Amino acid sequence: MKTLALALNTAREAVRNRILYSILFFAVLMVAIAAVFGAASIGDQVKYMKDFSLMSVSLFGVIIAIVLGVNLLHQELGKKTIFNILSKPVARWQFIVGKFLGLLATLSLIVVVMSAGVVGAFAMLTGRADWGLVVASFAALLELMVVIAVALFFSSLVVTPSLAGMFTAATFVAGRSASYLLYFLNGDQARPIQVVATGLYWILPRLDRFTVADQIVYGTLPDPSYLAVLVAYAGAYAGILLLLSIGLFSRREFV
Repeated sequence: MKTLALALNTAREAVRNRILYSILFFAVLMVAIAAVFGAASIGDQVKYMKDFSLMSVSLFGVIIAIVLGVNLLHQELGKKTIFNILSKPVARWQFIVGKFLGLLATLSLIVVVMSAGVVGAFAMLTGRADWGLVVASFAALLELMVVIAVALFFSSLVVTPSLAGMFTAATFVAGRSASYLLYFLNGDQARPIQVVATGLYWILPRLDRFTVADQIVYGTLPDPSYLAVLVAYAGAYAGILLLLSIGLFSRREFV
């Protein structure tokens, strides 16, 4: 119950965050721009709109996850509310898990709203609902689950939110590009480079696996077994990061 109460309070604070509304406004604007330019483009406007709209949902979801995730602990310290929370019978692991669940609930709501707008726009354009867009949005939400866990990990590791944000953004970019590390693993590279590439390949989150938008754009759905693997992978990776975050947070001293 304590964890759920913390999650609910985190979601309320996130919803009241003015930065959230600014980012969400630009996300809706991008989807609207996709509809306008897609309707005016020459060629397959549906594919163009799908690609641009799904990119907007993913990109702005990641931005919101990073901005909110890296500022959680900093805001609690700045307002001194963390002392009130930890002075009560609330374990530090409950604090971290509650923050994670609250952020995940917030991002889930945002993705649902943006996805509903995208699906509705395409339903009006084509006369039918494209449920592939829902699948792509679900995969994007799984990716956001990992990004939130990464943000909380770096928030527990470093003090300033700017550093945590930089590290989280860098991890996201590297995770989206993780497949390119295979070039260094299979090529004729120096041994030290191969060792570093191998380490990064196994440590970095394979966020490139969650980008199923290309399949959706061309009218094919990913196999259900693949989606099940994505769910398991996102849950496992986020769970490991949460354990590390709890360990780091438990060792921190607040003055």
